[in-house]
Amino acid sequence: MNNIYIDNKLKFLYLSLFVFLIISKQSNAQETEFKRTSIRTGVGIGFNEGKRETGMGLIYSIGWQKSFGKKNKLRLNPNLIIGGFLPIGITDTRDQFYRITSLGLNLHYDLIKYKSISIVTTGGGFINYSRGLLGTGGWPQANNNKSEYFNSFYFGGNVSLGIRVNPKKSRLAYEFRPINVQFGNDYFTLTYLMFGIDVKLKK
Repeated sequence: MNNIYIDNKLKFLYLSLFVFLIISKQSNAQETEFKRTSIRTGVGIGFNEGKRETGMGLIYSIGWQKSFGKKNKLRLNPNLIIGGFLPIGITDTRDQFYRITSLGLNLHYDLIKYKSISIVTTGGGFINYSRGLLGTGGWPQANNNKSEYFNSFYFGGNVSLGIRVNPKKSRLAYEFRPINVQFGNDYFTLTYLMFGIDVKLKK
């Protein structure tokens, strides 16, 4: 378990280093024109529950984004979410560790926009693959006396709400989404908060 948790910390460190390198190379971005496309990244923390699994963990997101409309208020975003989960702070559940991989297609829309700041809402769909190890513990009557591996497929929809800061002459746009919910079949839910950075592509 400790090795897995260290692995998650290393992934976060690599992602932070990647973002830092991008920022450090963009000192001349104010003089650059950008396309309507961008690379979208994010990191967050969330709570997940499925048919057999329950946990909290770190999640990471990467995707491609295309803007539409005169004011670029509508954006199409195919994306990938990955994460690792442990039953941190959750009582009466089995000792467990599992990962999720989620492929999604989102539409983001600026509900209210003032200069570079906007309130953003999102709707979309996803398919998810969860797999990992379920250990012992939980309710005594459940008789969880041994460990077992599992894998599950889920599909469903998602919604989110957040704040976006997109300076026109900057290569980077920033987004904080405190409300993100995925809901699907077999009792699947994933709720999380996420901080994201979009890297605009040059013309």
